[in-house]
Amino acid sequence: MNEFNFKNLGDTIHTIRVKLNVTQKELAEGICSQSQISKIEKGEISPYIDTLVKIANRLGMDPNYFINQICKEQYEFVEHSKMKIREYTKKKEYVEVKKLIRRLEKHPSFKKLEEVQFLYWHKGVYTYYLEDDFSKAINLLMNALNLKCSFQKTKQDIQIMNSIGIMYGEEGEWEQAVLYFLEALNISKNLLYPIGFTILIKIYYNLSKVYYNLNENMEAILIAEKGIKLALDNESNYLLGELLYQKGLILLEEKAIHEGKELMDKACMLFAMNGKEHYVKTVLDKLHQYT
Repeated sequence: MNEFNFKNLGDTIHTIRVKLNVTQKELAEGICSQSQISKIEKGEISPYIDTLVKIANRLGMDPNYFINQICKEQYEFVEHSKMKIREYTKKKEYVEVKKLIRRLEKHPSFKKLEEVQFLYWHKGVYTYYLEDDFSKAINLLMNALNLKCSFQKTKQDIQIMNSIGIMYGEEGEWEQAVLYFLEALNISKNLLYPIGFTILIKIYYNLSKVYYNLNENMEAILIAEKGIKLALDNESNYLLGELLYQKGLILLEEKAIHEGKELMDKACMLFAMNGKEHYVKTVLDKLHQYT
């Protein structure tokens, strides 16, 4: 397997250009010569990074998309496969996760470190939820974290740490879960690049639940509030209903009935909007206890 695949990049640029009904001359204008575009599309030369960015902008594409075409064999296949694994995991279809991972482990496009780590991570997830083997699952996730070639932690590392924290929480090992969630948050704050707010919201939500189980209600509320603020700042409903429910539940138990009910009502509205009927029922049942 070549380290860099400029033929793949060239084919991709050519395909997009033709679909947009743009000539090589039109694409090259103000960027480089037409002959250079021709050689790039044939994979004969590698473009300078500023040339590649300009080509991407001219075609209305994210430059990172083209960079991945260079660095990863069968980039679309890899991304589609990872997307399917995420979808199956979200739906808790762990048998399908296991089947797909077993196929991908043998695929040459999943031999790069990032992809191998991704497979180890989700192998650990299905090992825990499908095979009920906590020890083996944690070992797989730890092995995934040890697959490193960068000087700082990556977005995927933080996601794996979140999964480890979740598993410790599922086992009732709350203190250990807290350590992993706090470490994940601490690492994210010190990264030299943004990892995306949804990952942080997810960690805040999980950490708040763990503090609640440790009967550290005030700490649980503070963490839930951070998640709520992050969601609102980004105009996102991601886990917002769950965080509002979490804070509202604690306030009800702390006898702040009025404020707790208000948050529960907001959570219920969000759950209804998103078709989460089971969550709606949970909220209504809890509110019924305080009427």
